[in-house]
Amino acid sequence: MVPNPETQPVIDIPSLPDISLQEYDFHDTSFFQSNTKLPSPAEILRQHPNLEDGIVTFEHLNLVVKVKDSRFLRLEEAQTLRAVRHAFPRGDVPVPEVFGWRIYYHRTFLYMSLVAGKTLRQAWPCLTKEDKKSISAELGHIVTALRQVSHGSSDRFVGSINRGTVQDRFFRFDYEHGPFPTIKSFNDWLLAAAIRQRTQPGEGATGPYREFFSDTGNIYLTHGDLTLGNIIVSSKQGAYHITGIIDWEQAGWYPEYWEYCKLLYGVEYHHEWRSEGWADKVMEPFEDEFIAFAEYCVWRSP
Repeated sequence: MVPNPETQPVIDIPSLPDISLQEYDFHDTSFFQSNTKLPSPAEILRQHPNLEDGIVTFEHLNLVVKVKDSRFLRLEEAQTLRAVRHAFPRGDVPVPEVFGWRIYYHRTFLYMSLVAGKTLRQAWPCLTKEDKKSISAELGHIVTALRQVSHGSSDRFVGSINRGTVQDRFFRFDYEHGPFPTIKSFNDWLLAAAIRQRTQPGEGATGPYREFFSDTGNIYLTHGDLTLGNIIVSSKQGAYHITGIIDWEQAGWYPEYWEYCKLLYGVEYHHEWRSEGWADKVMEPFEDEFIAFAEYCVWRSP
């Protein structure tokens, strides 16, 4: 697929929100049309004194607050949500509207709109074959739309939404690096992380399964965690449709095989999503890369 430069959405990296700030409000969002301020972290913790990491919902405000240790919830997610929503104002890629954030005692509070529906995992037992076909096709359109997005520069790189280090959990915390100037340097570092070899990008790492990863190809905007729990669906007139894609904390610019590997890896082998081939209807399969990636994930496990 070759994007059309005249119509493709562009994410202007320098104009992304400044995530060095401890707090930020997006006053042009729907929340602030009828509210003056977001609930403070102190207020939220007073209402939920035992809250560690998790989700707090204020249904009357159409508000969800995602709370996590700041090491795990990076503000690149807020940048991605904001950028994707602006790139697709008609909702071709349905994402929560981000209202703002707060950093409070080493925890991140990310304020977003509530996405109504069930996760695809929850809804799966109720789905008809036609529902599954429709949802797979919808998800395919979403992936295709993301792959049309450009960062407005001729420079290729693999990294976070803001041209920073890779945010994928595979690399946390000891092998977060980047951005990588080539797919080859990224693939080398992927192997280095798997075998815990301190090879710097560009030196070239050799080892098991390395030949399974092509050093050529496209680099796309990638969600990086399209698991059954991050796809929200709801029923309208008896048929299920995707109403939202959530949890963009691992998103970034990755080689074209990465979305497929993460699409499969987050789902158990015996689930129909994999065993019946529904995932393979979403995008072009990269079977060899997935075999290697799955093995690398085992090696990376504690």
